[in-house]
Amino acid sequence: MYDVLWAAGVGLVLLVALWPTRSTGKRLLKSWKVSDPTPAQIDDAVRYLKRRRLHYPWLFVGLSFVPFASGRGVGSFAAVVLGGTLLAELIALSLPREGRQRVASLTPRGLFDIGSQYVLGAYAVIVLFGLGWLLVRLEIEQLPVFVVSVAAVATVMWAAVARPADGDEEVDRALRTRSVHVSAGIGAAMVGALIGGGFLLAGIVAWVLMANTNVVSKKIVR
Repeated sequence: MYDVLWAAGVGLVLLVALWPTRSTGKRLLKSWKVSDPTPAQIDDAVRYLKRRRLHYPWLFVGLSFVPFASGRGVGSFAAVVLGGTLLAELIALSLPREGRQRVASLTPRGLFDIGSQYVLGAYAVIVLFGLGWLLVRLEIEQLPVFVVSVAAVATVMWAAVARPADGDEEVDRALRTRSVHVSAGIGAAMVGALIGGGFLLAGIVAWVLMANTNVVSKKIVR
């Protein structure tokens, strides 16, 4: 019961503290190279954030029932928060958007068209390192959560590439890139949380760096 209450409390606090406003949406778009966002573009950004953050409380509660090997330690609590944030991103990308007109892109879109090769490469290295660490140290009990985390990140990236465009094209592209980079960062932090110790801090640093990288491999998000 303690874990459930803790998770619910953290989820609610984050929901209130991070509840998006128009000023939040404007800052988000400017940070992703939309230089002079219009009111309609800001509405798109606010909607984007709400669709993710509304899921925090119940996802955190649900993940509090997952038997992480680290028990009630910092790594376990970090895994709950990171896992819930990642699943919120996945759910937000997967659910249909009511009242939005979807448009098929005439130009083929690949992962490296919307994601930085440095972010994607760093995430791949971190995943391989984490997998090797868990196997060498025979921490097999952590592998199911590790696999689910990697699968969730992969699915978010696939959805960011594959889903039809909707709303403003400039905003749509910027937010696709953000979803890819943020999910890769959360996935990196998740690996650090599962390994534990100083790797948790390293994973969080990687998350911050990846989530704030606003360039892609072939062109700058404008």
